[in-house]
Parts: sequence; structure tokens; C-alpha cells
Amino acid sequence: MKISLWAEIRRLHEREELSGRAIAQRLHCSTKTVAKALAMTQPPGEKRESYGSILDPFRPRIDALIAKYPNLTATRVLEKISRDPDGYRGSVYLVRRYLRQVRPARGRVYQEVFYEPGEAMQVDWGNCGPLKIGSTSRRVSVFVAVLCYSRMIYIEFTLSQQKAEFYRALAHALEFFDGSPRKIIFDNLKAAVLNGSGRHACLHPEFLALCGHFCMEPIACERRDPESKGIVEASVRYIKHNALVGRAEELVQWEDYLRFAPAWRDEVANVRLHATTKERPIDRFQKERSSLRRLPLIPFDTDEILSVIVTPHARIRYDGNRYSVPPELVRKPVVLRASATQVRIEYQGREMTRHARCYEKGQLLVHPEDRLAALKMRKRRQADEHEEAFDALGPEAREFHLKLLSLPVKSAVHLRRLLGLVRIYSRQELLAAIHQALQYQTYDAAYVETLLLQDRRRRELPSPMPLQPKRRELIEDIHLEEPDPARYDRFCGDSDKEEPQP
Repeated sequence: MKISLWAEIRRLHEREELSGRAIAQRLHCSTKTVAKALAMTQPPGEKRESYGSILDPFRPRIDALIAKYPNLTATRVLEKISRDPDGYRGSVYLVRRYLRQVRPARGRVYQEVFYEPGEAMQVDWGNCGPLKIGSTSRRVSVFVAVLCYSRMIYIEFTLSQQKAEFYRALAHALEFFDGSPRKIIFDNLKAAVLNGSGRHACLHPEFLALCGHFCMEPIACERRDPESKGIVEASVRYIKHNALVGRAEELVQWEDYLRFAPAWRDEVANVRLHATTKERPIDRFQKERSSLRRLPLIPFDTDEILSVIVTPHARIRYDGNRYSVPPELVRKPVVLRASATQVRIEYQGREMTRHARCYEKGQLLVHPEDRLAALKMRKRRQADEHEEAFDALGPEAREFHLKLLSLPVKSAVHLRRLLGLVRIYSRQELLAAIHQALQYQTYDAAYVETLLLQDRRRRELPSPMPLQPKRRELIEDIHLEEPDPARYDRFCGDSDKEEPQP
């Protein structure tokens, strides 16, 4: 008898006060069934006929195997009970079902942990998939930091999980929270743990320096125990399922990730109703803000610092790219400081050059000044006074000089001619003509002089005349006779007459 039939019979009998025959006629059942249902005080249970299983004869043997080898898998049990000619011939699914009944569950029992305001913060990485930057494929990661009491979250996308990126993102998280908690909880991160795990973890000295700077107690989790930092683990899953899923068309370039992170953090994550606390993290954070320790006035240096040797080509290698340095540093040890946006080169405590950091691979980034200096030194001589005087005219002159050095011409001849034009025309007129020559990609002193003459004619000005021949050596070929004063007497007509005596 079904429960629905039993319930309807009782309702008709108790509420509508129908007789057994009337109930049987309405429900199209027999009067015996009605009488049986009215005699039952409890709803009928569903009884299923028990059929035998082909595994039943082998259950005693399975029990003996499990008693001797508690961790024996279902596949190994199947091998042992089907080895004989009259052995088990069924599937492994029946064996697994039986093992779940006779073998005790092997699961951990977790204890819920409650945190006080400002007590702890959990941090972790999450993988977000590949991203194409130029011709290079980079893997995007997301750094996640969560305050354990308020569930206030901070996220930052990076292109690696290296030590410098971890320290930089962690410092940015504390700046966002405007304070530091008493503890920081993390797993077996390479940037934080050198070896070991849990209580026996040997922490990285630089990570200990960061924790000491912000007065936080580092707590490392045991290996393969993500549940011990379940708050940040749940936040990482939340980011992957809520922030990243379905946004392939929005997150196309690296700049899209940089703009998306703070917008999603402030407009979605920290203003949602949290499933555990039943409060918004931004509201709960107001109670925790006063419990955070104030940040130090001196910021923590998160730049990646490396000691590198400059190559003979006046280059340094970093993150798969090459950056130019002044050629006087060739084969010398320099200090490389890399931030998220810049790469700086220092030598003996002084900054020599800096580049915008490139996240592609196999790129060469060269400053024109470094290339010009390298081309001068390639000729194994120092720049003479003409080159120095021409370079002092300005950046356009240095660029023109650089283009001259890359051509198969005698650059010194062109530079001397151009410096001669400075004495005839003004410095501003010459630089304007050089700028125009650079636009036309014509690197020749005669062309620059033609541009100057054309500009004079356009403005209806006379062409200036040089004060000396274009070739200085022609001055030495000019010979003048010594002047004879007697010639002036002959011109006056008094040369044949003698003056009277007094």
C-alpha cells in the first residue's frame, strides 16, 4: 500500500466521515484495503523484495581480506576473489558498494575556527590561465588576501608567482587595509618557505624581514592541508567562478586585468552579503579597522634586487629581455632593481639608467643615448670636440648624429659642416632644419643646408655669406705682398719733385 492511498483513506474517514464502502467506491479500491488502512496507526513503509547478489558467497572472504589489509582497494579485492575458476565474475561496482558498507569512512572531522578582529589574514595564489602579450604567452595569476574576521578581500593580478611579486602584492594588500593584523597564514609558498612545513617550516629570510617590518606572526600550514586556510581557499574559488568565468571578451589585454581587479573588488566582492557572516565585508571591516596595527612610516622595499654583469654588447638580461646600459659599464657588476613598471640600473650607489619594464619575451630595449655612446666607442676613440659640440645642441642633434653613425659615411665631415652652419645661421634655424631632415629620413649636411636656404627664400631674406672659405686650408694659399707707401706718393703726383730746402 502506498502512503498516498493510506493518507487519503484516513482523511475521508476522519474528516468527511465516510463509510468503508463509500471510501472504496470513491478511491476504486476494495473494502479490505480500506479496513487495513484504517487499522494502521503508522504510515506504511515501502518494502522491497530482497534479491540475492552474486557477491553474497564471497562476502566472508572479503571480510577476511579487509580485516587483514584495511586499506586494500576494490580493484585488488576483485583480483583476489576472481582468481579461482569458480571465483567472482561480477563487476567491481558491487565490490566497491560492499566495501563502503563494511569499511569505516576515512574522512577528517573539521573544527570551525573563529577569529577575533585584527587577529589574522590568510593569503594564497590562484591560477587564471594564459594571456597573450605581444608574441609571448604569459600565465596570469591572482594574489588573494582575506582578513579572517571581516572577510574583507584584496586581489591583485600578476604575471608570475615569484618572490618579488608576492612581497609587492602583500605590501599592497596591507596598504589597502590601512593596517596589519597580528598573524599571517599561508601554505607552502616558495616565496615564504624554504623547506619543511607547518611548525617545522624554515622560512625565507626576506619574508621574515617583511613580517618583522609589519609586526606580523608568520604561520605556515602543513603540506597538503588546504583546509587549514579555508577562508582564502573559498575566496580563490569565488574569484574564479564569479570574477573570471564568462569574461573572456572583457579580459583580453593585460591592462584589462589591471582595471578589472579594483572595480570587482570594491563593487562586487566587498559589498556582497557573505554566506558565513551574514554581513557585508565592508560593514564588518568597520569593526575590525581599529584592531589593525598602523603601518610603518617607512615603506617596505619590494623591488627585486639582482647583481648582474653587463655583457660586452652593453646589455643586461632580465626576465627574458635585454636592456641597454651606458657602454662604460661593459663587463662591470651592476645592481638591477626591478619594480612592477620599471627596471633601474645602479652602479656604485648611483642610478645610471632606467627602462620601462617589458612583459614580453625576447625583446631588446635600447635608449638612443646608450646606442650613440656605444657607436662612438665602437670606433675605439673618444668623441672629439666637434662631436661633443654638435651633441650639445640638443636631443634632435644627437639623434641626427646617431643616424649618421649608422650610415657608411664620414660623420666627422658632416658634423664640421653643420657646426659651420651654426656660425652662419642661428642655432634655432639649424635645429629646425635638422628636425625636418629627420622627418624626411635624409641624413646629410648638404640637405640640411638646402633646407636652410629654402627657408630663407620662403621668408624673402637674403642668404648669409660666410666670413671665410668653406675650406679652411684655402686661407693658407692666399699670399699678400707687403704694402709699399711710395705708391701713395705716385698717386698724388709728387714722386718726381723734390721738396724745397728750408
